[in-house]
Amino acid sequence: MGVDMYQLEVKRYLAEYQFPPTDGWTITVDVDSMERAEGGQHRDDKRERAWCAEKRLKEIGATIGPHPDFGRADLVAMRDAETFVVEAEGESSKQKSTALYSALGQVILLMRENACIRYGIAFPDTRDWERQLEKIPRFIRDRLSLTCWLVSKTGVRQL
Repeated sequence: MGVDMYQLEVKRYLAEYQFPPTDGWTITVDVDSMERAEGGQHRDDKRERAWCAEKRLKEIGATIGPHPDFGRADLVAMRDAETFVVEAEGESSKQKSTALYSALGQVILLMRENACIRYGIAFPDTRDWERQLEKIPRFIRDRLSLTCWLVSKTGVRQL
């Protein structure tokens, strides 16, 4: 299990381990100013860690910005006929349950009637986040084609 991880770091490690461009994935990652620690109040280390995460995403070939079809989705990964649309959360001042509901709501609003598109939510790999994801019943995940990932600096676990 990992240490505290910001949202942009969750996106970085999910892209690196789950959707590596070296395996043929094309990745688009949307990054907003709060993730970059621009404006508002942030922990001292956030700006530098966010900069490193964004730099790494660019190095592996991710496109930074809105996706042409899915807009401000946090991460869109495409390979051949596969598409994953993902919302990610990291450590923040939000309560974890609120962050879960936010990510679920965002990903549901992005859903389309297309069997080739899968959806996901990604959180830092901690026991607290795992407990949040366990609240989503398996049959709901199956019905929504929703994958739940726990992300750390060393890998990605799927629930």
